[in-house]
Amino acid sequence: MACVTGAAWTFQPPADPDIRAVVIADLHRHRMGGQPIWKPRAIGQGWAGLG
Repeated sequence: MACVTGAAWTFQPPADPDIRAVVIADLHRHRMGGQPIWKPRAIGQGWAGLG
């Protein structure tokens, strides 16, 4: 994924076949100088069991 500044980030999920769900990133809307900006944050958390 690339951003306006040209920076890029990648995520390599774990190879564990028991992981059934993964949260890769979250996206937040902030204001900077009165202007809205979107700010991604990498998380990379997975779960083997659901429920």
